[in-house]
Amino acid sequence: MLKKSLSIVIVALFVFSFIAVATLSAEEGKITGTVMSVNVETGEMVVKDDAGEMKSLMADPKVVDLKVFKEGDMVVVESDENGAVKSLEVSK
Repeated sequence: MLKKSLSIVIVALFVFSFIAVATLSAEEGKITGTVMSVNVETGEMVVKDDAGEMKSLMADPKVVDLKVFKEGDMVVVESDENGAVKSLEVSK
């Protein structure tokens, strides 16, 4: 009985640790990837992340100068849950 209870607790902790890591990663909002397109007039930028997913982001010109970025640039983008860019820099 004790072994079974202990096993259940260990499995539950293991599952919750994966959930916590996934939640923290999603909240962080950091994307590393390649610029696929930039529209300076509208502030829209499309970045293909390392997993191959396309992310459409919006940049406020007061926060980011999109003129310095071009298609093919490797970037690190931090965005909020709505896709608004909080920071953007060229990846090294």
